[in-house]
Amino acid sequence: FKGHGMLAPFTAGWQSTDVHPLVIDRSEGAYVYDINGKKYIDALAGLWCTALGGSEPRLVKAATEQLNKLPFYHSFWNRTTKPSLDLANDVLNMFTAREMGKVFFANSGSEANDSQVKLVWYYNNAMGRPDKKKFIARSKSYHGSTLISASLSGLPALHQKFDLPAPFVLHTDCPHYWRFHLPDETEEEFSTRLANNLENLILKEGPET
Repeated sequence: FKGHGMLAPFTAGWQSTDVHPLVIDRSEGAYVYDINGKKYIDALAGLWCTALGGSEPRLVKAATEQLNKLPFYHSFWNRTTKPSLDLANDVLNMFTAREMGKVFFANSGSEANDSQVKLVWYYNNAMGRPDKKKFIARSKSYHGSTLISASLSGLPALHQKFDLPAPFVLHTDCPHYWRFHLPDETEEEFSTRLANNLENLILKEGPET
C-alpha cells in the first residue's frame, strides 16, 4: 500500500509515499486487527467515539435497521428525523438546565467547536456586542483540526505553516502543575499565578472584545 492515494490527517507527506500504512481490517470489543491479523488494544476508542467497543451488536442492529429504513436526511429548514428528536430529548434529560437547552448535532469535535464559536458570535451580535469576538484557550490543549478549532488548540504543530492561530484566538497557561510549576511553587501559588495571568490577559485585550 506504499504510495497510496489518501491524504491523511496528522501524517507527514513522506509517510504516505515512503512507508506502508497500518491498515486496520476489523474490530472486536476493545481490540482491532490489521490486515495481517495482528491484534491491537484500541486504547483511544477509535478517536474517542467507540466507547462501547467495536462491532457492538446493539449498535450494529440499530444502524442496520436505520440504514434499511432511512440512511440519511438533513436537518436544514426545520426538517429532521424521529431518531434525531429522540436522541436530542435523551441528551437533554441528562442535564439539570434542560429547560433552557437545545442539542446541536455535529459530525466531529472540530465541527462542534467551530459551530460553538459561530453561536457565540451570533449571540453577541444579537445582543449588540459586535466587537466581542476573541477567545482564550489553553496552551497544550487540543480542540480539533479545522481552521477555528486548530486555532483554539494550543499546539504549535497545528499552527506552523498554516498561518494559524487566527488573530481572534489567544492562549494562556497550561494548568499542569507537575510540568509547569516554578521552583518551590506550591499548587495554590501555581493556581493563583495562572488565574492572575488569565485576568491580566483579559484586561489587556479588553473584556468587551
